[in-house]
Amino acid sequence: MEDSHLKPSMELAEELQAQPGDKISYQTWSRSDNSLSEHHAIYVGQGKVVHYNDERHNVVKKWLSQVAAGGKVKPVKLKGTFTTFSQAEVVKRAEGQVGRSYSYDLTFSNSQNFANWCQTGKEQIGGTQVKTYILGLGAVAAVVFLLHRFLKYRKCLRT
Repeated sequence: MEDSHLKPSMELAEELQAQPGDKISYQTWSRSDNSLSEHHAIYVGQGKVVHYNDERHNVVKKWLSQVAAGGKVKPVKLKGTFTTFSQAEVVKRAEGQVGRSYSYDLTFSNSQNFANWCQTGKEQIGGTQVKTYILGLGAVAAVVFLLHRFLKYRKCLRT
């Protein structure tokens, strides 16, 4: 019995000109932070992808049409000069992680880090996650500063 996702997944892969070992990205709704976010996966062929499932904190193999679920899917090329594994090795690395659990972290342990690791052996490419982390810390510091100023101002009004 043919799976209902086989044909749409193969058509989507053909439309993207995806080859096994390619990294793809798509928009998905994240229940953990209740927002739309970019998700990354490794296309492993036959209409399937391997990706880090942020919701369940493990690596899974799914139909491309299942994970993309109508969102805009696009191939992702590495920026800069990086040594990458062969496409066959990328697929082997990705499929070798299926079923493994990882602790999720928006900055350092997510679908993009997983896909980067499969392709290059390095989780962080070009400091994107580090920049996100630093911006997050800056936003927290700004909120704390403003809250402190507000509470100090309120205290002055009472006296």
